[in-house]
Amino acid sequence: MTSQSIDVTLSEAGDTLLVTRGGIELTLRPVRPDDAERLTRFYDGLSADDMRFRFLSAQSHLSTSQLAALIDVDHRHREHLLAFERTSGTLAATLLIAADARFEEAEVAISVAPAYKGRGLGWSLLNHATDLARERGISRLRSIESRANREAIEIERTLGFKSSAYEGDATLALLEIELR
Repeated sequence: MTSQSIDVTLSEAGDTLLVTRGGIELTLRPVRPDDAERLTRFYDGLSADDMRFRFLSAQSHLSTSQLAALIDVDHRHREHLLAFERTSGTLAATLLIAADARFEEAEVAISVAPAYKGRGLGWSLLNHATDLARERGISRLRSIESRANREAIEIERTLGFKSSAYEGDATLALLEIELR
């Protein structure tokens, strides 16, 4: 067992300001139950490839159960942060991080709206997730990527993630970073 406090959570209370490498100011906040419609619009606005990369399946819309899972997080072991552009209030990206029961490993998934691609949001959010996991005592952060998602894999490698084969599916890659 780790020495983590029973009150450990994945996110901070309240909003967090994050400035991307491209100078975009984002306000991050945990998802709320009233975000269902906002999330549906966000994911409906993603390209077919972005949906495939995020959910690792060929789907064009969130299912009811997927939407529920994105909203019904415990804010302890599973956190879903929404990133809003500070000036416009537009939902620009999402960050989901899920830790195991012992806070030893966590998985991360990020989605960026098309209008914000190539502007440093993915890099900044992944860097934030890495810092957050490290601060919470998590030993390893991982991401499962489609091998076709070269941009995400490159960002993860730039931040120190190591790539390996994903057991059972040659179309996927497992990217991991040791945090301790």
